[in-house]
Amino acid sequence: MSTLTVLVFDGAGTAGRTSKVVDAVVERLRWKTGAAVQWVPWPASLMGVGGTTPWPVATSEAIRWAVDYMWRHDGQFILVGFSAGCRPARELLERHPGLAERVAAIAQLADPWQPASRQQDGVPDGPGFGIMGQAPGPVPDRTFWCGHPGDPICRAAPDSLLRYLTGSTDAVPGGLFRAFVAKAARGRLQLVPFLGLPFHEWFVGLGPRIDRSIREAQSYLGSGHTRAYTVYFPTPGDTRSLAHRLADSVAWRVRDS
Repeated sequence: MSTLTVLVFDGAGTAGRTSKVVDAVVERLRWKTGAAVQWVPWPASLMGVGGTTPWPVATSEAIRWAVDYMWRHDGQFILVGFSAGCRPARELLERHPGLAERVAAIAQLADPWQPASRQQDGVPDGPGFGIMGQAPGPVPDRTFWCGHPGDPICRAAPDSLLRYLTGSTDAVPGGLFRAFVAKAARGRLQLVPFLGLPFHEWFVGLGPRIDRSIREAQSYLGSGHTRAYTVYFPTPGDTRSLAHRLADSVAWRVRDS
């Protein structure tokens, strides 16, 4: 019987430790599939969080380490990403498509590129998608997402003002979210130049967008990007956490294949 290993790409600031968020996905997968677990020792850094290594460079280092590990070990793999770690989990097969047959599934928790059309079954969902855009990835049939409905990293509104903070920085900027809330409280004359909004957007419909984007940023700065994934998430007939729902979907896919 082929061995199964979970490769974990944790979120920003976790180099040398864990986020205590994706851990719930990993332990559930270990229990349900009997898989071994290997945490990828990547820099896990962006925008000064976790170190000074730029996110694209840190991603490349994570992929290089993981690919080397896969070549040196037999069996199948489940790639698990959380937040910033979803990038290397997806880009590994984009850069190394020859390894696709050895990846049984990809699990993406709070993915900054979560597509609008992909969500855990039974989880209430709005019209939002990842704050960095939408990327189904190289193996969408084997990729599973779970994003908290109130987490702007994975379910930001299509016209969220927070998207202006990510487009030019190639980052998921927690620090900039705090600055956004502070400047928004002082009025649009402070906020508009900070965001670099085009002139035609200065006035039309900006008020409601500011209010909604403030709520998104406050959710992220609270527990909407962390504890929200590990506590009970009651829906009709189901109280599993979002982390456990994602793990269960992946375990089902692996057992069924």
